[in-house]
Formats: sequence, structure tokens, C-alpha cells
Amino acid sequence: MNHSLTAIIKDKRGNVLAIGKNSYTKTHPYQAKCAKEVGLPEKIYLHAEIAAILKAKDKQIHRIHIERKGKKGQYLPSKPCPICQEAIKAFGIQIISYTTGN
Repeated sequence: MNHSLTAIIKDKRGNVLAIGKNSYTKTHPYQAKCAKEVGLPEKIYLHAEIAAILKAKDKQIHRIHIERKGKKGQYLPSKPCPICQEAIKAFGIQIISYTTGN
């Protein structure tokens, strides 16, 4: 693998509520639902954003930050895919930030 993807969810005070990472072996029914809704039903493996949202779903989510890092730890460009954008919208997360690279 050439990179890792991590999503960090915070509350209004900046406290970390949940951290999610991409999985290439696990899935979740919510991942499948969002993938189907945007026309990508084959994308069943759990994305970092959805993993973090599922961990924090009963908390007051204020912000999500997505970061992609290369093998050497350098930040790479990252942005939520259409599936994750659907989940972020469904949970009403207004503030989205992501790495843009070095």
C-alpha cells in the first residue's frame, strides 16, 4: 500500500471524539448503503470517514478532518469521495478539512 487514510472527528471544543482508518478487509452495512446511494455499490470496504462517523454517531460531531499520508509520513492530497460526502452530509457535519499535500 502506498498511503494510509485517517479521519478524525472532533466536537466544538476540538476534543477528538473518534478516529477511523480505511479498511481493506472490513465492511459495514452503512458503508454499503452510502455506496449504493451514489451508484458505487462495489465500494464495500470501510472508508476512514465512515468508520469514524460510526464510532462517534451518538456524540455531537462538529468537524471532520481527513488526512492521507505516504509511506514516508509525508502528507498527500486528500478529499472525501462521493460515498463519504454522502455520509458526512447525512450526519450534518458542516466543517470538513483535509490534507492538501506538502
